[in-house]
Amino acid sequence: MWKEIEDKIKSTANKLRSINYEAEKVSPQEFYDYMTGEIFSEDTTTLDDVLGNEYLMVHELVEISELKRMGRIINKKVIVGSPNGDL
Repeated sequence: MWKEIEDKIKSTANKLRSINYEAEKVSPQEFYDYMTGEIFSEDTTTLDDVLGNEYLMVHELVEISELKRMGRIINKKVIVGSPNGDL
């Protein structure tokens, strides 16, 4: 699973680079933790859904990159642990 996540991150980062967006370095562990972490909504999108859809991969990688640019540590509580209005 880790290799698949790593390959998808690399492929998606390359696609984003082609449109002049430089994604932050995201490890497979960070991606996994973000995708399986705590959230406020009842989102039913799974890790497998995202890995199987290039558009969802773009969305999630950009979202993680922007959180990292804000100085957030990517873990399972990055969403629920963010102060109100910071996201």
